[in-house]
Amino acid sequence: MKRRGSKYLIKEINEKLILRTIYNNEKIDRASIAKQTGLSPAAVTKITAELINQGMILEAGSAKSSGGRKPILLSLNPDYGQFLGVKIGVGYIELAITDFTGKMFENQRCDTESSDPVSIVEVVKKCWNKCNSKSDGNLLGIGIAVSGVVDSKEGIVKDSFLLGWRDVRIAELLKKAFKCEVLVMNDVDSFAMSHLWLGKAGQYSNAVVITLGIGIGGALIIDGKIHTAKGGVGEIGHMTVVKDGTTCSCGSKGCLEAEASFGSLVKKVASTTKNIQLRELYKSVKQSESSEIEYLRKAKNIDPEAFESVFDEYAQLIGIALKNIINMLAPDYLLIGGEALEFKDHFLNESILFAVKNAFGRLGDNVIFEIDELGEESWALGSIYNLMDEKLFRVSQK
Repeated sequence: MKRRGSKYLIKEINEKLILRTIYNNEKIDRASIAKQTGLSPAAVTKITAELINQGMILEAGSAKSSGGRKPILLSLNPDYGQFLGVKIGVGYIELAITDFTGKMFENQRCDTESSDPVSIVEVVKKCWNKCNSKSDGNLLGIGIAVSGVVDSKEGIVKDSFLLGWRDVRIAELLKKAFKCEVLVMNDVDSFAMSHLWLGKAGQYSNAVVITLGIGIGGALIIDGKIHTAKGGVGEIGHMTVVKDGTTCSCGSKGCLEAEASFGSLVKKVASTTKNIQLRELYKSVKQSESSEIEYLRKAKNIDPEAFESVFDEYAQLIGIALKNIINMLAPDYLLIGGEALEFKDHFLNESILFAVKNAFGRLGDNVIFEIDELGEESWALGSIYNLMDEKLFRVSQK
């Protein structure tokens, strides 16, 4: 069956091809666009004129000329509109606001007392109003990054055990609140997307991202694209590492997340230490990233022996997980991120050495290990890049 409006489709394809080319080059003249895209100079001239009239692109100076008239350079218009990215965490949300080119100009973290979806939407609205320095700008869309299994096409969080969500239509709730397009994705996929756009992950044909913190997650990148399948790819945190171990939030026993999440580490320190102060502090720990990480910081100073004992075990558990990833996926590049990197000196080298030494054959020998250097905002930014890719550069399949 032919797709409705084939002329419109061709126009859409060409427009998005030109927008992508301009984005990739930052500034580029019409002749170079025609050369890189294979479109005729006449088609490029017509389409770019329409995009200028719409305000999506603008003329941004001129290039050097080898003779004759200097070619006019084109760029995306940063003031055309804004994108909002939201990372929904346990006990907080992280907002990032970018201009039309994807450059971040606002970043805000707001605490949440409830993980109820309606309450989360209200906090997003309040946080948006608080941090948006250009409130009269055109909000083009919202990207949402959330833990668990996500149906991005329908905008549904099917299962997020950390948040206690099941079949939550978060995109629908946010569309009603903000009156704009909303795209939802898994938070680790969002984190990986940031590294595809800003980091080194896109330079490798087969890359894996693992994040360690209040939860443990992963993302798989194949040929420069995040592999999502049915929304559950990369649930590294739910591989079994201890037979008949601690019961996980997912209902299984001995999952990596159950044995090595921040919550588990906090509990292990509290049960290991003989320090009365640490035992009393444990009673006030909440199930939130900030509360759990603060306890671990204090434990490191108050009872270094108990802290090191727990992190020795943690190093082995993470090493087992990395080994399993290498054996199953044989990645060229393995990126490690998450809040646990604050304590990397107490586990990371040991984990990597264990994984490489125990991986099948020589699969671990050539894996390039790196840690996240983009920062906390990358969790929300990735959802914006996904939104930009979908809205600006990718042709609809409907």
